[in-house]
Amino acid sequence: MTKDNKNRYGSRQGLVQLIIAVLVFGSIWGFLEATLGGFLNLIIFPNKGAIMGGIGMAIMGIALAIYRKPAMLPGIGIVAASFKWLNAWLLFVPPSAVQIINPAMAIILESVACSLVAVFLMNRISRNLFVGTGAGVLVGLISAIAYVYFAVYVTHSPIFERLGIKSIGEFITGNGIVQAVFFGVFLPLGYLVGEKLAAAISSVLVRRPLYYAASAAIICFCWGISVVAVMAGL
Repeated sequence: MTKDNKNRYGSRQGLVQLIIAVLVFGSIWGFLEATLGGFLNLIIFPNKGAIMGGIGMAIMGIALAIYRKPAMLPGIGIVAASFKWLNAWLLFVPPSAVQIINPAMAIILESVACSLVAVFLMNRISRNLFVGTGAGVLVGLISAIAYVYFAVYVTHSPIFERLGIKSIGEFITGNGIVQAVFFGVFLPLGYLVGEKLAAAISSVLVRRPLYYAASAAIICFCWGISVVAVMAGL
């Protein structure tokens, strides 16, 4: 009975730590979207979506290498996407506006695609850099295809006029390929960084008060600075 109780307690602790990890990594991604992403959008920097998506891939790669749980990646994406609604909460932009829905859905689709690919290739990514690059390229193409169909047929966005293109195929062979390249670089890079950090994270997990305090501080920092960034016009 005592052994069963310990196993259940350990499972609960593992689940709690996984949920905290989702909140931490999702908040870091959302923070970068609100600050760096907002700045790149403000100066009309080319390929901003691919760059920020690539950074998101690196963050998910780190999380994947440390926790080895592909199922956590959509949760990270949902947390990051929720930062997009700061514009609705703070600037009174309609929550259903395409400038909120579309980028939020792009993040979620990227995280779901990464999770699906990781289910099949995670063990190979750690052994072969080329597999990691291929996984990133595959995630980039899948998420780009899913996004353009969502934008065109669900939110009916004027995406073609905005980008100066004429068809879904043109989007995929242009923006989709660029995104695939960025993802192919950033996903294995993040995974390598995560492997280096795994030992340090394990030592912090043992010291639970420090782990909880550090996690709470990171989450609060990310949300607080993001609020300031959005209010400042980023």
